[in-house]
Amino acid sequence: MQEYIFYLPYFKSAGKTVAVTNENRENVGQLKRMHKNMWTKSIDFLTRDGLPGLDSISWFPIFSCGLKVHLKVQWEERTVFINHVKKHRWVIKENGKTVGDLLGKGIIKNEGSQEIRWGSNVYILSSHEAVEEACIFNQKREKVAEFKSDLFHFKEGKHSIRVRVTEELPVLIFIASYYITTFIMPYI
Repeated sequence: MQEYIFYLPYFKSAGKTVAVTNENRENVGQLKRMHKNMWTKSIDFLTRDGLPGLDSISWFPIFSCGLKVHLKVQWEERTVFINHVKKHRWVIKENGKTVGDLLGKGIIKNEGSQEIRWGSNVYILSSHEAVEEACIFNQKREKVAEFKSDLFHFKEGKHSIRVRVTEELPVLIFIASYYITTFIMPYI
């Protein structure tokens, strides 16, 4: 298995670039949280970090259209945008063309999961609240990747994903999916 390491930002609403490195500490890609404008960024900060009691504001229809959070993901000379289109649904676009999507709980049957569609492949990110673990399964229900949090470095936001090398996997898309599940979905 190959291991990739990334540090999630302390503030959930941070637009800081998240660098992803391989086990040799070589940079293999990055992802960045994006907002349409300063108004959206301000509301995002207030509801996620500033005054967490305001997180219910995202349920109001007038705000829900403006609180969409997008991600820019880059690796191997490629750039894809993961656009938040509606509650628990993101579309993955490369060069303006849809190449996949992410469907979260409430849309798919398994409540603790997120479906990752990439090309003709479908993966399931399954997480358990009782255990600090999230795994990704392919269509054959084989575990192809698992996320781990380094509890010793947890304050620093250190996480890793271990991926089977036999699979042709979009590792950065998996990390973006984990980021969305961990930092964005709980608030929408």
